[in-house]
Amino acid sequence: MNRQEAIEIIEALFPTDSPYSDTNAIGERLLAQARSEIQGWRSEPDEVLVRYADLCMQEENKQIVTLDLALKKGGMSSSR
Repeated sequence: MNRQEAIEIIEALFPTDSPYSDTNAIGERLLAQARSEIQGWRSEPDEVLVRYADLCMQEENKQIVTLDLALKKGGMSSSR
């Protein structure tokens, strides 16, 4: 299969820019899987890695807040 054939198949099945949300979501998932299987996250462009790192830090902060709230609710406090 060449590039043009691949594009035609993707456009016909699960393009990530589909106007249909379910089709779009499946396309996003499959594209992410393909990227992960082929290159892994360390090969992403700098802009993507910087944004990924930002999102990781935001998620970590969210989990810390959630843990702190759960510990306070249970009568404990975190040791951070």
